[in-house]
Amino acid sequence: MDLSEEWDLIPRDHYLDKLWMSRDTRFVKVLTGIRRCGKSSIMKMFLRRLIDSGIGEDRILYIDFDVDPEDKPQDHTGLTRYVESRLKVRQGSYILLDEVQNVERWDVSVSSFYAKGADVYITGSNSRLLSSEMSSKLSGRGIDIEILPLSFSEYVRFRGGDDTGRLFGEYIRYGGLPAIAMLLNANAKQLVGGAIDFAYQTVYIKDIVERHQIRDAAVLSNIIRFTMLNIGNRISTRNIAGYLTSKGQKMSHVSVENYLGYMEEAHLVSRPGRIDAETKDILSTHDKLYATDLGMRNRLCSFKEEDIDGILENIVYNELRRRYDTVDICSMNDKEVDFIADANGTPSYFQVSTDISDKKTRERELKPLRAIGDNYPKYVITYDRFLLDDIDGIRIMTVTDWLLEDRRS
Repeated sequence: MDLSEEWDLIPRDHYLDKLWMSRDTRFVKVLTGIRRCGKSSIMKMFLRRLIDSGIGEDRILYIDFDVDPEDKPQDHTGLTRYVESRLKVRQGSYILLDEVQNVERWDVSVSSFYAKGADVYITGSNSRLLSSEMSSKLSGRGIDIEILPLSFSEYVRFRGGDDTGRLFGEYIRYGGLPAIAMLLNANAKQLVGGAIDFAYQTVYIKDIVERHQIRDAAVLSNIIRFTMLNIGNRISTRNIAGYLTSKGQKMSHVSVENYLGYMEEAHLVSRPGRIDAETKDILSTHDKLYATDLGMRNRLCSFKEEDIDGILENIVYNELRRRYDTVDICSMNDKEVDFIADANGTPSYFQVSTDISDKKTRERELKPLRAIGDNYPKYVITYDRFLLDDIDGIRIMTVTDWLLEDRRS
């Protein structure tokens, strides 16, 4: 297998380690995520790691259904024959299927390979292979590994250099899609805007409009723009319905909720849950949304300095999702902590603020954290550097220090 390709230039150790830890477990590993986030590249890097670990190539089969699709099997019968003619499917064999949604009834073949003991990995485009569908097709035998755009630590490692302030400015403005980082590394900044627009339009058209047969795309566009303008703010479906009415586009709050669900399915946005600080019960309210990629968000809304509060919160939320998977907002009667991560194990609490040099602002941010009765880690993540790094056991960190504190996290 020829592995000397451009895709291995960006290290994604976090996801490779996840895949490696899940290796040989009795689950089909399913890589999901927004388009262009690097799912296929990560699968190829994992393939390289398998070979480098000493696993013979006679035990591994990788198929990319996006390359020469006319020469690949079109249905499950053809796929089963194709695989079994090239590999002895059994325990100890590895089958990697990239863009498997191109095969009709692919799940029949995957279930067959699984039943014979093979370790199976699949990716698929969101428009035809969403997480909910995969769970149904695999009857609980799958494990979902969501791939996010580049974290800031990944971005810095790829872009290189010590000027993290300049790189963070880029990251805030252009987001973390791997292809965008590659354009910047190639000094092709003039192409970045068009590349982000193209990636967004593919998600918008393929994964939402065409998939759900949206008739009034203008309404959808306004809903997306409203949510992107309000990242980190409390909003409701009724707020959005009112906004649409002001634009002369009437829609019920139930329909708005459906549209938000479509946006989440396509990994365009994410909604944290809300958890009660005392009981740790999950509350039904989902009233904040965050963009999966800030580059897309900024192309839709235009980047403004006054948006930095929501953007900073968005970056921290995405990093927490990457590190902890489960991230919620923490409610305490009339107070709120921005995020509680890993709530079912050993929780950590996070407040996000651009600047806490003002005493009033500092007390406002610290008060909810002080009100929490347990001794688990508590953080205030700031944009501007503060004089102290600890106040009453609460750790104060700049966002760049926090994002880079563990380059392999």
